[in-house]
Amino acid sequence: MGGFLGEIEICENPNQPRFLARRRLTMKKLPRSLSPAARFIARRSAIIALAVFAIAGVAVLDDYGLSHDEGRHRGNGYASFNYILGDEGALQDDVTGLYGVAFEVPLIAVERLLGLEDSRDIYLTRHLLTHLLFLAGGFFAWLLAYRLFGSRLVALLAMLLFLLHPRMYAHSFFNTKDLPFLSMFMVALYLAHRAFRRESAWAFALSGACVGLLVNIRIMGAMMLPAVLGMLALDAFYAMKRGRRGVKHILANAGAFLTAFAAAFYAAWPLLWRDPLNLIEALETLYRHPVRISILYRGELVRRWEDIPWDYIPAWALATTPPVAMLLAALGIAQLARLCAARRLAAFENSTARFGLLALACLTLPVAAAIALDSNMYHGARHMYFLYAPLCVLAAFGLRALADIPRPSIRAGAFAAAALGISTMAIQTVYLHPYQSDYFNSLVDKSDLGDRWRMDYWDASSGKEALETLLTLQPTGRIAAMGGDALYYNMRIIPEDDRRRVRINPHFPSFRIVHRSMRSDPSGDDSVWTREVYGVPIVSILDTRAESDAARRAAYAEARASEPVASAGGFDMYADGGRLAY
Repeated sequence: MGGFLGEIEICENPNQPRFLARRRLTMKKLPRSLSPAARFIARRSAIIALAVFAIAGVAVLDDYGLSHDEGRHRGNGYASFNYILGDEGALQDDVTGLYGVAFEVPLIAVERLLGLEDSRDIYLTRHLLTHLLFLAGGFFAWLLAYRLFGSRLVALLAMLLFLLHPRMYAHSFFNTKDLPFLSMFMVALYLAHRAFRRESAWAFALSGACVGLLVNIRIMGAMMLPAVLGMLALDAFYAMKRGRRGVKHILANAGAFLTAFAAAFYAAWPLLWRDPLNLIEALETLYRHPVRISILYRGELVRRWEDIPWDYIPAWALATTPPVAMLLAALGIAQLARLCAARRLAAFENSTARFGLLALACLTLPVAAAIALDSNMYHGARHMYFLYAPLCVLAAFGLRALADIPRPSIRAGAFAAAALGISTMAIQTVYLHPYQSDYFNSLVDKSDLGDRWRMDYWDASSGKEALETLLTLQPTGRIAAMGGDALYYNMRIIPEDDRRRVRINPHFPSFRIVHRSMRSDPSGDDSVWTREVYGVPIVSILDTRAESDAARRAAYAEARASEPVASAGGFDMYADGGRLAY
C-alpha cells in the first residue's frame, strides 16, 4: 500500500526471543513519485505541525486568564522549593500541600532562574511552560502512533487529535494540574511501549521514573504500576511456559522499573522527606477531596457530591469529546477485537494488540473505579482529562483500520472524512477562542445549554477579558470595581500600570462584573458589555456609578448627621467611630 501512508510490511524484531516476537507495521521509504518538497513535508510533518502550534501558542498566550486554583498550586510549589533549599518551616499540611509538586517545583525553579518578580511575568511564563508540555504530549502521541503502525499519516492525525481538542487546548495554558497529568500520561504510555519493545533495564528504568512523576502529579497515575507489572508477569508466564531462560531478565526489568519509580516519586515530593507517612494522609484526602460545591448537571443542581449520578463522567465525556475522536476510538476498539480474535491467547504476548488492550483498560477502568468508589467529582470532567490520552491511542488503532480498507478510493475517502473531522476540531478551537474551555460537541442541544451544564468553569478567560474591557470603558483614572474571585485573580496577569488603576471596592463600585454562576443570568438591562458563548451570557459588566453615587451620598448624609465637627474648603469633617472622616 503506497501513498503518504508509505509502503507497509509485517516484520518481526529479530533481537527478541521467538516467544516474544512482536508483529507490527513498519514503513519503508516514501514513494519515489513524490516531489522533493512533498517528501520533505511528509518526513517533517510532525515537526512542522508542532512549530505552527508553538507559534500560535505564543501569539495567544496573553488571551487566557488565571484559574482559581493556579495561585494555590503555585504557593504549594513555592513552599516545596523553599523546603528543598533548607527552609524547614516552609511546608504546610493543608489540602493543597498534599498535592505532588513534580511540575510545580520546576515552574518555581524557572521563575527564580529568570528572576521574575512581577505577577504578570510569572503567570505568563507558567502558562507558556504548561502549554509547551502539552505540545510535548502531542509529539509523544505522534511517536507512539508511529512506533505502533509505522505510518506518518496515522501518527500525524493522532497528534492532531490530541492537540486540537478545544477544551484541552484552552486548559493547556491555565490548568497546571490536569493538563500536565494528561501530557505526562501520554509520555508514560509511549515509554511503556518503548520499554517492552527494547526489553532493556534502562528502558524500564526510564519508564518507571516517568510513572513516578506521573503519580506525583495526580495519584490516578498509579494505574500504570499494575499495567506494566502485569504485562511483565505475562511475559514471565509465557517464558516459563515455553521453557525459555528469559525469566531472570524479566525480573531484572521489573526491579529496574520499580526502583526508578520509587526514586522519582519520593524525590519529586518533598513532603515525604519530612515524614513518609504523609503519603497515607495525602491518599486519604485526595481519594475524596473535601470540597463541597453545588454542581449543575443536566439541569439539576446537585448540592452534595454524594448525590452525583453514576453517569456524571460518561455524560460529560460524551458531551465534550469531539465526535471524530469518539468514532475513531470506537473503530479502534473494533480493530482490537478483530486482532484479538485472530491471535486469541497470543494477543496477550508482547504485541501491538496487547498494548491496545492496555490503552483500552486505561480508558475504561478509571471511570469504572470512580463510579464504584463514589469519588468526588465536580464542575465537569477535568479530573478525567487524562483519559483523552488512551482514547487517542485507540483512535490511532481506528486510523490504522482505515488503512486496511482494500479499495484505494474508499480508503482515501475514509481518511478524507477523518481529516475533515479533525479540521472541524480546529475550526471550533479558533471560533471559540479564548473560550474553548466551554466547548460542547454537536451531540449537545445548544438551545438551553446554560441551564443544563456548568459553563465558564474557573472564569479564567472571561475574568481577564472582562477586566480588560473594564479598562477600556474608563480609559483614564481610578476604577472602583466589584467582581468576585475572578476579578481578584486576574488582577495578577494584567499589566502593572492597569493594575494600579483598578481598585476592588465591594461597597461603592463604579462597575460590577457579573459571571455566570450555575443558572444565574449575568445579562441585564443595565449591562454595558456582555460576552456570550453558544448564545449563553457568560459574563457582563454593569454600570453601577449612579447607584454607587446615590449610596455614597446616603452614607455621607447619615454620617454627617451623626456628629458633624467642622467644615472647610467645601468639605465636611465628622466623627465616625472615634476617627475623623470626610
